Amino acid sequence: MTAAPYQIQIAPRAHQQILSLTLKQQMNFLKVVDTLSINPRPPGAIRIEGLTGLYCQLVENIKIIYKVEEQTILILLVK
Repeated sequence: MTAAPYQIQIAPRAHQQILSLTLKQQMNFLKVVDTLSINPRPPGAIRIEGLTGLYCQLVENIKIIYKVEEQTILILLVK
């Protein structure tokens, strides 16, 4: 198994939001984050205009907003 090229960081507010998700939603979130750690701009990721490096990924009923900076992905919001 190869190491992920991007380090994942989670903002405190996003961490609280993750804890409020159901177990199934948390598992889906983890799958998405695992994928993002390898490719932070996968097909289906929506670039948020006007803000550099900001993206939105929709998975089932979960919206993940994150920022890509060099080799780090910062998870900002999970709804």
